[in-house]
Amino acid sequence: MADNAFWVTPAAAISGSFPDGLRELAPTGQVNLRGKPGEAAFTAGVKSVLGLDPPTEPNRVATGKDCKALWLAPDEWLIVGNRDTGELVAALEEALSGLYVAINDVSANRTIFALEGLHSHQVLMKSSEVDFHPRVFAPGDCVQTLIAKSQAIVEQVAPETFHIYVRASFSRYVGGWLAGALEEYTVRT
Repeated sequence: MADNAFWVTPAAAISGSFPDGLRELAPTGQVNLRGKPGEAAFTAGVKSVLGLDPPTEPNRVATGKDCKALWLAPDEWLIVGNRDTGELVAALEEALSGLYVAINDVSANRTIFALEGLHSHQVLMKSSEVDFHPRVFAPGDCVQTLIAKSQAIVEQVAPETFHIYVRASFSRYVGGWLAGALEEYTVRT
């Protein structure tokens, strides 16, 4: 794994001007995992490495001790955490050896924004066609959607906190869009 401590995303150029409630998170390890969830050896191998069962219910997140797995498709998950991704990929490859799987370090692919606060649901509903109302989207849910016409994964991590994963190359644009959408709710003194 490359040392991500020095990664700078395009959003870094504008993140200092983000309103309260929006920030860019530090680079985090991300691994894309594909496999057959109905296969006992696959589930057991993943659990032996991650300490969690990959979620099989659509648009759900499973959280373990030092990582989480976001459901992306019936046979695909995004593993996110602070573990060394090189070691994580190697451990998954060993545990899943002989099975039909794909394991790829995609850490440099996405920037993660945290959107927090009382109006976070409204900001997302202004930015996407997905219904992010609390009665239908809650902590532990995730969804792939478009935010300002850019592909994104949205994960709700707490009642008023979301993590938004966007392609690094679109991070400045999406960060600016979210900042503008949040500006309406910013209290001016």
